[in-house]
Amino acid sequence: MQAVRTVRPKGPVRSKSAKSGLVFPVARILRYMKRGNIFRSKRMATKASVYLSAVIEYVTRELAELAGIHAQKDQKKLIAPRHIMLAVMSDDELLKCLSTVMFPFSGVVPRIHAALIPPRAKSPRRRWHIQRVGQRRQNKAVYKSLTTLSERSVGQNTRLVVLRGDVITTPGTVVVHPTSCNMVFAGQVGSALLAAGGTLLSEVIRRELQANGPMEIEGVRLTEAVGIPFEYILHCDSPLYRLDNPEDSKTRLRNVIEKCLRLCDERGLEHLVLPSVGSGNCKYPKQLAAETILNTIKVYCDLHCTTTKLKTIKFVLYDEQSVAVYRSELARLQ
Repeated sequence: MQAVRTVRPKGPVRSKSAKSGLVFPVARILRYMKRGNIFRSKRMATKASVYLSAVIEYVTRELAELAGIHAQKDQKKLIAPRHIMLAVMSDDELLKCLSTVMFPFSGVVPRIHAALIPPRAKSPRRRWHIQRVGQRRQNKAVYKSLTTLSERSVGQNTRLVVLRGDVITTPGTVVVHPTSCNMVFAGQVGSALLAAGGTLLSEVIRRELQANGPMEIEGVRLTEAVGIPFEYILHCDSPLYRLDNPEDSKTRLRNVIEKCLRLCDERGLEHLVLPSVGSGNCKYPKQLAAETILNTIKVYCDLHCTTTKLKTIKFVLYDEQSVAVYRSELARLQ
């Protein structure tokens, strides 16, 4: 009796790019690396081509995102060579990498001679106040100039405002601090909060961690604000962006923002100061982060329009790219 051998059907053939989670062709780049005269050795590992493909894909995405922003500013539907050239000139890292590249049909970058720029007016000299020993410290918040760029209402009485300025000097009831589970003051927002709050703020966080332990993953926690012009600090464990699963990254960011809004309503907080969560060290693309955050807030305010306590949500930004993204996404809200 002959033994019957079962043959398993072969699955679909996956390319090296698909296995690596990339769009750029890994096999073609590996072939170019072996043929070219850039490297001394002709023996190339596949990992080298995967790494090079990932770097090229990342730079291309950043360049395309910046060029799209310049096309929106120019009110054009298509990205032209000039938009790519302006994107390179507006980013320091891309300018270092592509400073010798000539972009055809892109025009020139307008530059104003330094002699034609009027000198800045000298700011008045600061007078330092010497505090005596035993004298009670007065908490006077001196707000720097804030520029309101866009404004829109959602729900019944919630106002969304895009500002350019400093988070610390923005008037509000509670400020969001994107951090990790241990509530470490890192990043731009955390460093600014720690510089303003000092050791008193560090002591509050230390006691909170001793009493309740670290936050849960992608959780939120409210603590008292000391030394800064807010009543509370809303710490949130900002999720990391996964390049291989962008939909899951959007869902996790949406859940964190919903938890922040829900906690504000539970505590009756009316004025929320919100920086750009996720677009810093968490590697979220600025366009994706802004779209997810604004849509989450709009859906939440529409569902809880009669019960929400939030009156103002201020998006405090500092760089031109974030400002342009938030203004365009706020205008697209329906």
